[in-house]
Amino acid sequence: MKKFNLLDCTLRDGGYYNNWNFDKKTIQKYLNAVNSTNIKFVELGFRFNDHIKNKGLTAYTEDSLLKKLKIPDNINIGIMINASDFIVNGNINIKNLKVILPMNISKKIKFIRIACHHAEVLKLSNFFKYLNNFKIKIFVNIMQISEIKKRQLFEITNFLKTKNVNVIYLADSLGSLKKSKLKEILNFLKNNWKKEIGIHAHDNLNLALKNSLFAMNNGVSWIDSTITGMGRGPGNLKTEEILKYSILYKKTEKFKDVLKTFLKLKRFYKWGSNIYYKIAAKKKIHPTYIQKILNDDRYKKSEYKKIIYELGASDTSKFNPYKLINSAYFISNKPKGTFVPTNIFKKKNILILGSGKNLPINTKKIQKIIKLKKLFVIALNTYQSLNEKFINLRVSCHPFRIMSDMKKYQNLKTKIVFPYSMMGKNLKKKLQLKKNKYYDYGLQLNSKQKFVIKKNFCSLPFPLAIGYAFSLAVAGKAKSIKVAGFDEYNKSDNNQDETDQIFKHFSSKYFKNKIISLTKTKFKTLKYKTYE
Repeated sequence: MKKFNLLDCTLRDGGYYNNWNFDKKTIQKYLNAVNSTNIKFVELGFRFNDHIKNKGLTAYTEDSLLKKLKIPDNINIGIMINASDFIVNGNINIKNLKVILPMNISKKIKFIRIACHHAEVLKLSNFFKYLNNFKIKIFVNIMQISEIKKRQLFEITNFLKTKNVNVIYLADSLGSLKKSKLKEILNFLKNNWKKEIGIHAHDNLNLALKNSLFAMNNGVSWIDSTITGMGRGPGNLKTEEILKYSILYKKTEKFKDVLKTFLKLKRFYKWGSNIYYKIAAKKKIHPTYIQKILNDDRYKKSEYKKIIYELGASDTSKFNPYKLINSAYFISNKPKGTFVPTNIFKKKNILILGSGKNLPINTKKIQKIIKLKKLFVIALNTYQSLNEKFINLRVSCHPFRIMSDMKKYQNLKTKIVFPYSMMGKNLKKKLQLKKNKYYDYGLQLNSKQKFVIKKNFCSLPFPLAIGYAFSLAVAGKAKSIKVAGFDEYNKSDNNQDETDQIFKHFSSKYFKNKIISLTKTKFKTLKYKTYE
């Protein structure tokens, strides 16, 4: 059998499912189990350049965490950083890099992996110059390797030859890498790169193991894996599978025990290859789009394929949460709208209804409060819990949600607010709504984490109905805002992450006190009040 270095990155890549919310006890148990297999390299997590820091421990893998862990002597700990986090206006911002990688960085970090696209690699000269201050291994992770061209590989290798880089990693981000393409890439690298090569294989097409073994037999000496394949989209090469292919590594009782822990997580989060990830790989769609669809109960299973094929009609090879997801349905030019919310909302007391379980079990109480306080009620999307006569308006702005709820809009007696002017002709035609059925308030998505509210449109970082509803109320100069049906803040849920950011922003920017919730909630920004 060929010799290779097995690098386990379960807690780094697996965090895309639980928001990197691994507790210290689980992390320690994991390290002990991996050590028992003779695996010597563990990529423990990311170091995101994230000022909000509302993700879990392994999203930041701070020195404070490393100090608390009992890291086995034989384990080499590494972290991943995204090059895109530090590229500002086409140049590397070294100041930001120094913040997350200070000169007194923990000596427990033995390697750093830099995730980057082809064009980003060529901008990293100052990046590598700074990293030379640390006596650690440097890996460069080339994403979307299935789409790379020989000319680009030539540029990368020529550039990296002059840098202190130990390993070039081939990352199959789209899960579409075929043996023929892999062979072509490896043949090129054999002649143009004298240092080591690694592979990070995704399992969209059930090729993670085959591609890794082929790579191992053709000059690749670093193989990535994760326990149960836990990782973005369908996941990765499974550690428990690749352990069989070298006498250096072994399964142990400790490993089998931690395997059970991750199998429980897999049953809950449901990663793994399926027909939808296979279609995505063939259509060159970034797997995070599919992960979002499959883990969001707003989308019906019967509509998955339709949405995925629509995604395939536009360039979705890079996941971008800040743009309207399907250009065939939405346009992204200058924001506009025809509805001015002050005509309806001015000086009104607003109640926004979510879809939490605490709303339907408190229906009578909420309806009583609505009458007592004379509240103007906004319901998100087409969710129904209260009697429709208590709903004054509905809002919807997420592209997939609008596509999913098209038929329901026809039967609504309540008007709905859409970013209608921002929609493409195809979607407007399919909606078939008369002008007296909707209001048109514009929405633009931005990548700057900004909330901009104008009289006839808003610019938001996420296309979430709750942010859109808050923007309408603020633009309309509402007197107050209350909410109901926003039950819990789950640290393991990225969507809840975004909802929490929305609550925090509007609470601090527009309201002196915490926003009142009429139903029990775990969102810390909300203040529960019964009115009983």
